[in-house]
Amino acid sequence: MMESMDFHKIMAFIYLPTILIGLLGNLLSLYAYSRPNRKSMVGFLLYSLSISDIFLLVFALPLFSIMYLPIWTDEQKSFVVAYTAKYVYPLCMMAKTCSLYIMVLITIERWIAVCRPLEVQIWCRYTTSSYSIAAIIIFAVVLNFARFFEFEIEYIDGLVYFKRELLDSDKHWWYFMFYFIVISIIFDYTVPFVIMFVANMLIISELRRTKKERSLMTIQQQKEQNTTVMLLVITIFFGFCHFFSMALKLAESFAGGFLTIHNIYLEMLGEIFNYLIIIHTASTFFIYYIFSEKFRQIIKGIWK
Repeated sequence: MMESMDFHKIMAFIYLPTILIGLLGNLLSLYAYSRPNRKSMVGFLLYSLSISDIFLLVFALPLFSIMYLPIWTDEQKSFVVAYTAKYVYPLCMMAKTCSLYIMVLITIERWIAVCRPLEVQIWCRYTTSSYSIAAIIIFAVVLNFARFFEFEIEYIDGLVYFKRELLDSDKHWWYFMFYFIVISIIFDYTVPFVIMFVANMLIISELRRTKKERSLMTIQQQKEQNTTVMLLVITIFFGFCHFFSMALKLAESFAGGFLTIHNIYLEMLGEIFNYLIIIHTASTFFIYYIFSEKFRQIIKGIWK
């Protein structure tokens, strides 16, 4: 138990600057893709992704960092930990689902732009994307709403504690197997990863085919291709950072219980996998800056 707490304290100090840098980067991205600077449909989707990532990082800040920092008394810490687990964790998962499916939407948009250019005017419109974003938000809330009931808060000797309720795999095995494992594996990993993998393979194939024709492309077509490459980097990095959490979830489904609860080393490993997800969320600004000339111009304009 002591090793676990010490590890979480160390990770709290690692999470803190990562999340703060990510918040700053996403705020700058939000400005860069705001309406006055937004010139394309993909810009609207990246604007939406920045909003979702900001919420994700805001909720991750107390969940992964603040509640483990040595700044609380025992009474304060028990209160913060209990209410963070009860209420902030579900909100964080909702934001994570939103970011996940916005990434899927961006991948589909790029597939249409690269592989079905004649259909861009039909599918890649502000109205269609706005409805899609609204549907993603509703889906994220519905999918993760049950998480508000995974923990119960109780008071013992004047201190606030939380205990596993629905997450008690012995008491509520049906919830663990059906929701936490099956539903989560399908909608948090399998569906989005399959869509992104297939679409990205088709996009890469098309980019290779048109590589020889690049010298004949207009400047606008070359910019579109650069945008596609940038988004490919983001989605591939996204897949890498989320893959290990999916592998752990699959391992728990075969084990029929929470592996991270009973093994300190697996708990540490799970925390590192969570950190990879935060790394991706915090690093998109740097990918935009490296690959997008227009983005660099806007950011440099802020400093000037």
